[in-house]
Amino acid sequence: MRSLLLAPLLLATLGACASTASAPAVALGQPLVMVPGQRVALPEGASLRYVEVSDDSRCRPEVQCIRAGDANVVFEFTPAGAAMQRIVLNTTESLPAGTDIGDWRLTLGALSFDAAPQATVQVDAR
Repeated sequence: MRSLLLAPLLLATLGACASTASAPAVALGQPLVMVPGQRVALPEGASLRYVEVSDDSRCRPEVQCIRAGDANVVFEFTPAGAAMQRIVLNTTESLPAGTDIGDWRLTLGALSFDAAPQATVQVDAR
């Protein structure tokens, strides 16, 4: 009975490992356009996943607004052998916005207005 309960957990774990192993590698210092749900491999076995855009109050192009607004861009950073960390970058009405993740600096350079907003990011060594 216990093995029947553990089987779905084992399959989910193997699936997560396979998706990380097949993720394209990031070229450090180069801009990368990501779409929601996309995962990329970082050096040293770490990974970065673009989750979503939340709290988007940005003024759309060709619309006149009192203020430019901002948006939260949510990522998941997973160091090798460690727990996933949720990273939120805010556009704060101007870009670039960035933060340190592990041994790297993640910078948000642009965020599109598409239904599934594309995020242009760059990962640099610290």
